[in-house]
Amino acid sequence: MLRQRKGVAKDKEVYRMVKMVYKDVSPKEFYKAVMRLELKGIVTVSSISKSVKSIRLREA
Repeated sequence: MLRQRKGVAKDKEVYRMVKMVYKDVSPKEFYKAVMRLELKGIVTVSSISKSVKSIRLREA
């Protein structure tokens, strides 16, 4: 999903895309998974504003 968007997207956009595939995923589960990906070094998350985050796919 992030590769389709040149490796960067807002958290709410990614959540919407994930929700289309996995209908029953909650926001809490989504952010927990994003945190795991960040800890593994797969993505980088940064704040755009207080309520908007940017998720960037890290280069391998």
